[in-house]
Amino acid sequence: AQGVLDGLFSPLDFRFFLGHRRWTEENLKQSVRQGQYQPVASARSVALKQCLSLPKPLWHEVMELCGGEWREYSRLEAGKRDDIAED
Repeated sequence: AQGVLDGLFSPLDFRFFLGHRRWTEENLKQSVRQGQYQPVASARSVALKQCLSLPKPLWHEVMELCGGEWREYSRLEAGKRDDIAED
C-alpha cells in the first residue's frame, strides 16, 4: 500500500482476491490430472486485466487464447449464456 501511496506503483498493478483454496502439492497435481483445473501461463497484462467492462468474462478470454480444446470449452460454455458476446 505504501508504494501506491508514494506513487511508485499504480493501484492497477495489483489484483486482490478474497478467500483462497489450499492444496497439498499432491492434491493439486491430482486435481490437474483429473481435469478439475488447467494451469496456464499468462502474460501479466492478461492476468491483471481490468475485468469490469469486458464483453466476456476473463476466464473465457484466457481459454480462447489457449486455443484448441480449451477454446472449444469456452465456446460451449458461452453458448449456454445470453450475457456473453461470441466472436
